[in-house]
Amino acid sequence: MTARISTRLLLALLAIGLCLETEAGATSLEGVWSGSGVVNPKDGPRETVRCRLSYKQETEKVFSLTATCATHSRKVQQTGQLLKVGPTSYVGDFYNSGYDISGRVRVVVKGSAQTVTFQSAKGSGSVELRKR
Repeated sequence: MTARISTRLLLALLAIGLCLETEAGATSLEGVWSGSGVVNPKDGPRETVRCRLSYKQETEKVFSLTATCATHSRKVQQTGQLLKVGPTSYVGDFYNSGYDISGRVRVVVKGSAQTVTFQSAKGSGSVELRKR
């Protein structure tokens, strides 16, 4: 009976540890993320896009970002800054100097995945990224 209780206790502790690890990972934005999604330009057809984003924590709630994204027709680079507004959500601004485009970006992190949505006067889009 003692062995059975010990095994149950061990399994419960492992489950708690896994939950805590997942919650900690859910709030960790800093690092390199990559993935794909779609961009909807106002002056053209919808395109598939692949992106690689790097985040660096500047203060407790502020993160800088650099992003390189490519469609079949072009490659662009953006920079930006995000503010942590919830346990797993961030909002901010981005700027693309090559095309002189600025806009708003929203990031929601779920473990080792995140959804990034963005909008500017020239279009909108979203990408699903995984931490690298």
